[in-house]
Amino acid sequence: MSIVNHLKSFFGEEAVNSGRQKELDIAKGLAVIFMIWQHILGVFNVPTYGAFEDFAVSILGSPFAAPVFMFTMGMGITYSRNNHPSNLFKRGLHLFIIGFALNVSRWIIPESIRTLIYGDAFHITALHNFLMMDILQFAALAFVFIGIVKQFNIPAKAVIFIALICSLIGNFAFYRSANYVIADIVGLFIPTNGHVTFPFVNWIIFVVAGFYFAHLYRYLKDKRGFFLMVTPVALVISVTYITYSYIAKKGMFGDENSFFFMTFIGMIFNIILVIGWIGLLHLLFNRIEGLFITFMSGLSKNINSVYVIQWTIIGFLSTLFSISLSHLTEVMLLISILFASYILSNVWKQLKTKER
Repeated sequence: MSIVNHLKSFFGEEAVNSGRQKELDIAKGLAVIFMIWQHILGVFNVPTYGAFEDFAVSILGSPFAAPVFMFTMGMGITYSRNNHPSNLFKRGLHLFIIGFALNVSRWIIPESIRTLIYGDAFHITALHNFLMMDILQFAALAFVFIGIVKQFNIPAKAVIFIALICSLIGNFAFYRSANYVIADIVGLFIPTNGHVTFPFVNWIIFVVAGFYFAHLYRYLKDKRGFFLMVTPVALVISVTYITYSYIAKKGMFGDENSFFFMTFIGMIFNIILVIGWIGLLHLLFNRIEGLFITFMSGLSKNINSVYVIQWTIIGFLSTLFSISLSHLTEVMLLISILFASYILSNVWKQLKTKER
């Protein structure tokens, strides 16, 4: 039996995986934790910054964070009951508004308070802060894109081809403008010299890959057998590439923009990593229940509110107070912000439920 036929044997004729998938919740929960850690190290002063922090930012906060988040977001769209095009368009608009509201809450409000208290000028202009294009704005575009795909029933091969072409465009396209407003807005779509992190052309391939992987995943009748075969290969291939790139400071580790403006090759290896990572989490936690699983599921369900709350806390603390972190205090701050965000997100969810 060929390898392809052996892989096909793990899939059934009917969809057997419906509802929430534990390994996806854990993957998203860990991605949020790694993102928070990266945000802390990105805005606070860490005099003892060394290999420990570099690993947290470059490895945990990079390949194991945003790519996982976007891939699982694509899978989540497939699994969602509310994936009608109109619902996806509404979710996209909602995320777009939340993204700019977050820029106000994490930067403009604390900067304004600091100016009133200390008389300091804004670190950068308020408009530049407001137009910061981050992961929520990208997610908004991704929802709209998938909504268009579903609205016009665009064939899977065509969508995958578009995503691949977009990724290749992201390898070469770079728009530079002396006007930061233009650079910020254009940076939502392609790499620019503006304050952008996740241009559409570079990152949509993750969402598309997750979206169609979930179509297969629903029919995966033997997860354990499939991942016992696929996970070791996927992790060896991807981790080898990432380790080489990290040591050689090439690819996604070349400079400060290399990860956000990731090339086509980097995207492919990161997708392989995400599949291997999901498989590993399934193999490790499939039969485990308890507080850890409940906590990860809560992070996954409230991922948008947790993301907004943690960034708002970090924005206020880093702007209004001069804080230097040691190895110990950065971990303590990570734990504190994580649990505060988790608790407040559940409070927010309860308030919304009562309003309804």
